[in-house]
Amino acid sequence: MPPTTKTPALCVFDLDGTLVDSLRDIAEALNECLELLGLPAYPVDRYRYMVGEGVPRLCERAVGQTHPHLVGRLIELARPRYRVRPLRHTRPFAGVPEAVTALRAAGIRLAVLSNKPHEMTAQVVRHFWNDDTFDIVQGYVEEDRRKPHPHYFLEICRRIGVAPPTACMIGDTPTDIETARRAGARGVGVTWGFRTRNDLHAAGAETIVDTPAELVDVLGCAAGVHHAKQRAPVSAHPGDDEPGN
Repeated sequence: MPPTTKTPALCVFDLDGTLVDSLRDIAEALNECLELLGLPAYPVDRYRYMVGEGVPRLCERAVGQTHPHLVGRLIELARPRYRVRPLRHTRPFAGVPEAVTALRAAGIRLAVLSNKPHEMTAQVVRHFWNDDTFDIVQGYVEEDRRKPHPHYFLEICRRIGVAPPTACMIGDTPTDIETARRAGARGVGVTWGFRTRNDLHAAGAETIVDTPAELVDVLGCAAGVHHAKQRAPVSAHPGDDEPGN
């Protein structure tokens, strides 16, 4: 897709499949839990179409229609099993750290919004990026407000002080594109993650990029063309100033 030069005031990144390749860690953790329950494991690639909507939905998909009574137990097993090993194989996608640095240098505010449980989202982000890279890091807290519900996207915009139409949601799944649509923001799909260009196009993504370098170009930041206003202090972790998170 030809790049545009309209630079957003805020970029909100998905985590798994967008900033980091975490598929193997997720798959191995859940497969271990499935085996404990006497259920068949799945090939790692199968998880590309199972992840992205939080642990409960992942477990529902893994169990399928054959053993619905085991979904709750799988959720109980999966969270602690993954919690002790979220970084065994997980790494940023090639070119992503450089793209994040370029966007930050261009003055764009940055945030992370993930359906991974909040504490693990924060853990992964802190492992690979400095604390001042992202203004806000928000993970899954409650089922009825997970993406594609726009609540946390809109809350991020409010706390940073930008209007949703001047922000964009960057992600690799239709869930991310739908989040942007519901929030009245721009959705940018990336094809280096877990889903295909066709999946993103079918979800309504108007902008789709194939590499992190292309993302920087599409957002008009290749030469640092955007100069942000003076940043106000913003807590990077919602639990610091909001009850219940």
